[in-house]
Amino acid sequence: MAEQPKKGIERPRMGPVVARASTNPVNLGVAAGSAVLAVGLMSWPLGVLGALAYGAMVAYDSMNPSFWKKVHEVKALPAPKLPPPEQVRDASTRAAVAQIVAARAELGRVMAETPADVMSQLSTTLSFLRELEAYATRLVVRAEDIAAHLAVVNVDALRADASRLATRAQSASDPAARAGFEQAREAREDELRTIAELDTAKDRIDANLQRLVAVLSGLPTKVVHMRALDAQAMDQVSGDMNAELEAVAGELKTSEEVMKSLGEVTK
Repeated sequence: MAEQPKKGIERPRMGPVVARASTNPVNLGVAAGSAVLAVGLMSWPLGVLGALAYGAMVAYDSMNPSFWKKVHEVKALPAPKLPPPEQVRDASTRAAVAQIVAARAELGRVMAETPADVMSQLSTTLSFLRELEAYATRLVVRAEDIAAHLAVVNVDALRADASRLATRAQSASDPAARAGFEQAREAREDELRTIAELDTAKDRIDANLQRLVAVLSGLPTKVVHMRALDAQAMDQVSGDMNAELEAVAGELKTSEEVMKSLGEVTK
C-alpha cells in the first residue's frame, strides 16, 4: 500500500506529481522491459501485465508523500555570478550590484520558508531569475568597461582640440594642409560623438540595473503573499510575477544589444 500522508504534510497539486511519476526512470524501465519481452516472446498478456505494473508504480509514487517532496523540492538559488560589490570600481554599478545581491539573499531566505505547493508555482520564476542574472552580469562588466574609459577621457580637451583644428583649417592657405586639418577635426568630432553614445549607454545600463533591483526587492513580499492565496489566485500572482520578470529581461537584452553595437571599449 502507498505510504500514508504524515501529519503536517499537505497533498500538493497532483499534476506535476503524476507527470514526474510517469517519467520516473525506474517506472519507464519496467514499462520498456515488459514491452521488449512481450514483443520478443510474442506474448500480449505479458505486455498487459507490464502496462499494469507501470500503472501501479506510477500510482504508488503519486500517492507517496516522500515522492511529493522530491517533486516539489526546489534547490537553493544558485550563488550569484555577479562580482562581489567591493570588486566593482564604478560607484553606481557597485551600488546596484550590492542591492541585487541583498535582494537575492532575502528572496532565498523567504523561499526556504515557503511550502512545497507554493514553490511548485515558482519554477518559471526561478528560470527567469537565472536569465536576468546572466544579463545583469554581462551588463555590469560592460558598465565597468565604459566607466573606466570615460574616467580617463578629457572631453573638454577634445572639444578644445576640435575647435583649434577647425581654426587652423580655416586659416590654412594650402589646400592639402586645409584638408589635413579638416580630417583631424572630423576624427576628434567622431570621438566626441562616440563618447556621448557611451555616456548614454552607461545611463541606460544604470537605469535597467535599478529596475532589476526594484523588481527583485519586491519578489519576497509577493512570494509571502502567494502563501495566503488559493490555487487560482496563486496562479494569477505567479503569472504577473513572470510577466514582469520577462519585461525586465527584454529591457536588459536590449541594453546588451546596444553595447554590442558600440563594440568593446579600447582602453
